[in-house]
Amino acid sequence: MIADAIDSRLANAPFNVRAAGVGKLVEPGLALTRAMYKGLWVGGRATLTPTQYHFHPNDMNRSMHEGPIDFVIPLADITDVTTRWGLVTSLVVVRAGGYEFKIRCYGARKFADRVRAAVAAARGESSDSRA
Repeated sequence: MIADAIDSRLANAPFNVRAAGVGKLVEPGLALTRAMYKGLWVGGRATLTPTQYHFHPNDMNRSMHEGPIDFVIPLADITDVTTRWGLVTSLVVVRAGGYEFKIRCYGARKFADRVRAAVAAARGESSDSRA
């Protein structure tokens, strides 16, 4: 856990990576999943601090995927924070630098509200402002 965390959630985030060391029988199914979701969902933790928004995979997922599966975004770079409906858990969608960073977690609306408030605070705006 990051020491100055405002909030932290167990989460999944999609990354366009390959699963490491999977057999030939499993790869076609993973390729289909990757195509449908534009990546594989990676389990880990999303953390919000007064200056940054992070996603870091858990140890199992770090060992099971090839390629970058982390992100750290300065709050000053975030241009928009929204939520999207999900089947079991909703998604938090953060836009920064022309990219979308998605996570799926429980309490997504509350977490998105906290990200918006932290972005506003980092910019010296009132907490009612939208990122």
